[in-house]
Amino acid sequence: MPADPKSEYILELENVSKYFGSVIALRDVTVRLRRGEVHCLLGDNGAGKSTLIKILAGCHRPSEGTFKVDGEPVALKSPSDALDRGIATVYQDLALVPLMSVARNFFMGREPIRRVGGVFRLFHREHAEEIACAKLADMGIKVRDAEQAVGTMSGGERQCLAIARAIHFGARVLILDEPTAALGVRQSANVPGPARKASPSSSSPTTSTTPIRSATRSRSSTVAAPWERSARERSSATRCST
Repeated sequence: MPADPKSEYILELENVSKYFGSVIALRDVTVRLRRGEVHCLLGDNGAGKSTLIKILAGCHRPSEGTFKVDGEPVALKSPSDALDRGIATVYQDLALVPLMSVARNFFMGREPIRRVGGVFRLFHREHAEEIACAKLADMGIKVRDAEQAVGTMSGGERQCLAIARAIHFGARVLILDEPTAALGVRQSANVPGPARKASPSSSSPTTSTTPIRSATRSRSSTVAAPWERSARERSSATRCST
């Protein structure tokens, strides 16, 4: 079935389950994401939040169920496959190098190149700095010097950098995996702002977070709580963790 750009949902999971041997990590989960919405995923430890995020990110393949992108059933084989379809994940560690500059981190692995003498290929520093500053400004972050080390930025600013980078490289579905886990109280309060700014009509950010208070601040379009499990599932998960 070809992709339908006019599909109501940009991403769908239909009755998805994930098993690790006898352990039931997820069972019959259905998720539908529309363009421009912010979703908040809540759950206690062991509820299956991370497993669901890893399925969306292409790290795990579901044991059962259907995964659709733009109405087309897909089977993501890797995170790279997910990125090719516009599904980007910002993890807790943000995948940033503290000692590298803002511009270097923004284009890490995808550096713009300029040729010198038609032979030598060099990092196009001026272009990278201009783009990085402009994209961060769109997120409400003013960077005085794109050559400054990322380690000098606050936790919230680093998170904005990771989000801006994902959007610049074509993310249509942006997944934030527990965005407040490594932040302080004041920085956590700033998380909803970037999440809302990152939701233009073509993208659908999804937030995975544990504290319920974070969901109330996020002003999310919907809140999902996959923590309802049977006694058998909880017992199985407990045996696995011990």
